[in-house]
Amino acid sequence: METTEITKKSRFFDGKILIYVLVVGILAIIYSLFVTDFKLDLFSRTISRAIIDGLAFSMLLFLMVSGFYLIFGLADVINFAHGAFFMLGGFLGFELYLLFEDLLLNLEIFNSNLFLLSLVTFVLAMISTVIILGALGGVIEITTIRKLYGQPLSQILLTVGFSFIIIKLVDIIWGPASNVYFIVPSSQTQSFFMSGIITITENLRFDVYRIFIIFLGFFVAIIMYLIFSRTRIGLLVQAAIEDSEMVEALGTNVKRMLTLVFMAGIALAGLAGFILVPWLGANQANATTYLLYAFVIVVVGGAHYGKFEGTFFGSLIVGLAFKYTEIYSPDLSSIITFLIMALVLIFKPGGLTGEA
Repeated sequence: METTEITKKSRFFDGKILIYVLVVGILAIIYSLFVTDFKLDLFSRTISRAIIDGLAFSMLLFLMVSGFYLIFGLADVINFAHGAFFMLGGFLGFELYLLFEDLLLNLEIFNSNLFLLSLVTFVLAMISTVIILGALGGVIEITTIRKLYGQPLSQILLTVGFSFIIIKLVDIIWGPASNVYFIVPSSQTQSFFMSGIITITENLRFDVYRIFIIFLGFFVAIIMYLIFSRTRIGLLVQAAIEDSEMVEALGTNVKRMLTLVFMAGIALAGLAGFILVPWLGANQANATTYLLYAFVIVVVGGAHYGKFEGTFFGSLIVGLAFKYTEIYSPDLSSIITFLIMALVLIFKPGGLTGEA
């Protein structure tokens, strides 16, 4: 009887909002790729590039913040090391890409198909980064975080400590913070996937990689929505947050479930960090910068009130606003995200999808 109640409705996932946002995103892409073909004035080109860049940046932020949401919204852990794990995913992914590139170049099957070589190298590095970061998250949860559930101050102190440790290790291994590492395909692995351009008109072109990031973000959003609103494990995770004793009585290992949630959250941070490298590069400053983005998006979207759509909606608002403002004033773009957060806190403290 109680199991039936668990599977009846998801309090954390409202599919209607997510569908609306997906439709708006698709229409924005269609506008950028096709409508502006007939309006090639400077304003139209600027808007089109801002939309594509903004959507790509929004989906990058969503990949990172969705992991933060899992740990904060579902596992109830304030993870101040999330930005550091995001940064680590970038540096680790950079090294893994170079490693797999060297290994695959020795295989004859890839010598005649450079596109396949580049694609397989990228996918292997991406999957390896996600697995390694997820495993690291599991070890940290089991050995330290598990003892601190329900102790927010201790969680903050511990995760801040982890953040400093990770940043220092990166400094020792990869050098000072001034170094920025990009995944740039070599002349042997140059491919359309990593460096290609989609040409709509002579004056209107878009990078293939940005389009890839957009579709990856939408894909992950849909998968997460389906898992947490349509599967038993997803609904049990949410029920465990509401009443862990009841879920434990149903025969579910809540501790193991929270470990998996923490692993998934860190793995998503690693995925986002890796995806960032070919576009904006791996840099130590990413640890702090993107942690701040995570907090802003959680507040703006209302994810701190348990709404998954808040991470998606907040990422879109922050990403689009940042990239559009950056076109006209790069200095102002760094301020606009915090201005948006301040306005939301003043007029809708619960966030745009929150209940308060």
